[in-house]
Amino acid sequence: MRTPRRAPAQRGFTILEALIALLVMAFGILALAGMQIMLSNNADIARQRSEATRLAQERIERMRAYDGIGTGTITWNALPVATETFSANTNTTYTVAGSVGGAATDAMRSVSVTASWTDRTGAAQQVVLNSVISQTDPATIGDLGNPLPLNQAIKRVKNRNINIPIPAIDLGGGKSATQFDPNFIIVYSNTTGGVVTICNPLLGLPGATAAQINGLLADLLGSCQSVRGYIVAGYVSRSGTSNVPNSVFDALGINYGLVTRTDAHPSFNIRCQFGNAVDQNNPSVTIPNFKYYLCVVPLADPAAPDVPNWDGTIRIGGVNTTSNYVICRYQYTQTNIDNNERNIQPYSNVDKSIDEQNYWIASSTNANYCATTSDGALNLTGVSQGVEHQNCRSSNTGRAAACPASS
Repeated sequence: MRTPRRAPAQRGFTILEALIALLVMAFGILALAGMQIMLSNNADIARQRSEATRLAQERIERMRAYDGIGTGTITWNALPVATETFSANTNTTYTVAGSVGGAATDAMRSVSVTASWTDRTGAAQQVVLNSVISQTDPATIGDLGNPLPLNQAIKRVKNRNINIPIPAIDLGGGKSATQFDPNFIIVYSNTTGGVVTICNPLLGLPGATAAQINGLLADLLGSCQSVRGYIVAGYVSRSGTSNVPNSVFDALGINYGLVTRTDAHPSFNIRCQFGNAVDQNNPSVTIPNFKYYLCVVPLADPAAPDVPNWDGTIRIGGVNTTSNYVICRYQYTQTNIDNNERNIQPYSNVDKSIDEQNYWIASSTNANYCATTSDGALNLTGVSQGVEHQNCRSSNTGRAAACPASS
């Protein structure tokens, strides 16, 4: 019996199968191309959006950096809102426009900046940034930190408390020292600015090194006593065209007769220095029309459980009482400091060192001179106001008591 022969096996693809495979591959390539185009467009829009955001932020910062309230290149009254276009080094053109809400009299104003452009597909795109700008006169920004904020141990030159006199020599160990006179050395805490030690040896401090001073203090423990004391310091000034002659100005001093200490130190009384103000960078150069004073108020032993303080009024002593002189007091208006630091007198419960307690002397019969004069910038909006401190005019029958001699 004969076995039938099997047909040979087929090999390869038919034309129809090849065409179907090509069609499937073409659809895949088209999908990949579309995705690539979409990714390219999205990347381009993202780059354009970043540039638009930068331009909008730049406009807001220009608005925030106004240089005056009523006058200046860019002012609070006329913040820049004009439409601008930018096209250099970009593949599109950006249009930036701003708007400001509220009125020029408002303390805060809302601002909005829109940066718009057309992307490569012809679609409109935009970025909108909103912010709020505060009205703060650039002319007074630098005065906001004067004087010291409440309860903050602010440090300055030489990395120590702002109330320590700049010429004081650093002793190391968180202390500095100055010499009041040949027999009186004051040692301060660099952190608090308070007086921690007083020595009265017959030694000269000027020119001594910190190591020498430390050695002297160590050798003279018998003449040094621990205290808990504070300083009060400031300036007395007159204008460059002042009607206060040198004979009167140079005779001034400090009177602390109205100061009382709740817990006075048993060995040391209040001491004050008063003299020409000097350039801190060059002590041999005096500052015309300015005097500087610094008083030390020694209080109880630091081991005492209570916190001693002092009260009363500091007066400018030695004012000539044969003419119409008046002493004005700079009284600060900040609310983030206490009344003592604001120079509101009489002082009450002073338990820290205070600086920038400043005064102004003039000759005037005007009863409102201190409150109205612009001399010496007594009245700075938001910073200080002039207050009559001592009436030494001939019209004051009690001027002899109001204007005593220096202590």
